Amino acid sequence: MLKKLLTPTPLRSVPVGDDESHRVNAKHKGKPKITPVEGVSTLHEYANHAFKNYGHCLAMGQREYLGPLPSNTKIQQFGKDVSYRTYDQVKEESLKFGASLRSAGLVPSPTKGSLDQLTTPCTLAIFENTCPEWMIGAFGAFSQSISITTVYATLGIDAVIDSINDGRIRAILCNKKSVSILLGKIKSMPTLKYVVYTNNMVGPDEVVEIPGAPSGVKVMSFEEFVDAGDIKAFPAVPPTPETTAVIMYTSGSTGE
Repeated sequence: MLKKLLTPTPLRSVPVGDDESHRVNAKHKGKPKITPVEGVSTLHEYANHAFKNYGHCLAMGQREYLGPLPSNTKIQQFGKDVSYRTYDQVKEESLKFGASLRSAGLVPSPTKGSLDQLTTPCTLAIFENTCPEWMIGAFGAFSQSISITTVYATLGIDAVIDSINDGRIRAILCNKKSVSILLGKIKSMPTLKYVVYTNNMVGPDEVVEIPGAPSGVKVMSFEEFVDAGDIKAFPAVPPTPETTAVIMYTSGSTGE
């Protein structure tokens, strides 16, 4: 048995195309593939490709969050049942979200010039952990050629203030638990006029107070913001390959 285990076996490779010795499709030899699908050159087009081909299929699944375990608050509880969105549902929500961004005064991002020269409200900030609303918000922004600025949810309010002011950002998507913190610092972010929150990781019995917003600032739930989107008034404005998709802030890229 030991001898059998030590006996070398030939390396195995799966043939690709007509070339049995190479793992790269033969038609791309010397000419690397630069897009995931033929005819797709932006993230918006890639999303539309999925919507078109898998509309009725399940796209996003989510278990109900039940809150922390009473005996150990570091352990989170989730229900057994999974609720799903189909690709068609994701498409509808994202288009409405994008239309609502335009109604809120955001405009398509310029395709030329330095990011340091941005003077228009063309960016949505996302200050939230990974969740369906994060991705739908991003797809919605892309559908209107609006860039997104991502701020890691673990970075804290100072990083949010830096990114909002740096990008002259008008709207932010965040967690419900972050709303009161943002409003408490709203005077430090004069361009921020819309706060859209998710209920991600908010327990069914958990009470999260939303303080009154100052004049000129609107606070809306993700669902309210999506429902307000008028696709007929603001049809999609597809980005080009030159449009900036994401400006990402990490722990090493914020601060003065």
